[in-house]
Amino acid sequence: MWRLLYWLDKYYYGGTDGHAYGLFRRHRYAFQSARMTARSGAPHTLHAGPLDLPFLWRPRGQCHYVFVDTTWRLWSAQASFTRDCTPRLLRDAARAESMMYRQVEHIFATSRYVRQDLMDHYGVPAGKVTVVGTGLGVIQPFHGAKDYANGKILFAAKGRFEDKGVPMVLAAFERARRRNPALQLTIVGQEPGSLGISGLPNVTVPGFVPIEDLQRLFETHSLFLMPARNEPWGLVYLEAMACRMPIVGLNRNAFPEFTDGGKYGFGLDEADPDTLARIMVEVFEQPARLERMGAAAQAWCLEQYTWEKTVGRIVETIETLAKESPHGVRLPH
Repeated sequence: MWRLLYWLDKYYYGGTDGHAYGLFRRHRYAFQSARMTARSGAPHTLHAGPLDLPFLWRPRGQCHYVFVDTTWRLWSAQASFTRDCTPRLLRDAARAESMMYRQVEHIFATSRYVRQDLMDHYGVPAGKVTVVGTGLGVIQPFHGAKDYANGKILFAAKGRFEDKGVPMVLAAFERARRRNPALQLTIVGQEPGSLGISGLPNVTVPGFVPIEDLQRLFETHSLFLMPARNEPWGLVYLEAMACRMPIVGLNRNAFPEFTDGGKYGFGLDEADPDTLARIMVEVFEQPARLERMGAAAQAWCLEQYTWEKTVGRIVETIETLAKESPHGVRLPH
């Protein structure tokens, strides 16, 4: 039965990579999560994303919450893969998203901009959304010595290289290197052949590297850039800041929140290679400023973004909701 639903999604929505956002599999996963919750006896279920919601019918006696880093409206407007999605898929995914937000008891958003979109576009009441952030990923904070005059620039991502700005990075770096031939760019997360950039001067593409090697790259580079057109949250920005690297990106999604309006990095209002090239050159002309900004970025990141704080906000919110209801938190029927 479940395999049939998988193929129904592919057939009904045109077989694009985005068919996972269709209704058949999402309803299937929602049914499975409701059944497992009922069997476990757990009164509260936190969904770590939207793809196992919404329910065909809302389960009685269960409280469901969702943790999101974007909305379908924001994602579909920015992601490159949606160019290949059928109008039917885009319509039904939007419908499922709205249905999901009505069904869950509370929504936990990673960022303020997502909370605002939930209220403005989906009509979610302000009291139904709590911003909780996240902690760091696998990269550990670095407190050792760092050379901010070394001209080393790091780009790291796992897939979706077009969305994350690699073409713009390469165009900008070529222009920046003409002004400062000592600049070096390292691109991590993709094999050289797939990017078509083998042999470019001062560009190193090590592909996928072990975590310990990736950690060393974060420790030895002085500037992190990822001018992503579509990066809903971006743990890698936080990891760079934790290693005392100022960050460079587009002023969209969560990026302005990470930099606190430009204190800890450099935001671009437009995807302009010339502006990005100028930033690459100018920051290394002022290594003392780059060092101060890196130290401030690390302090801000480690104080603001921890998993302990994220979990604490979620637990506190659920407990408060439970206390406010004489019979515990219940989904409306």
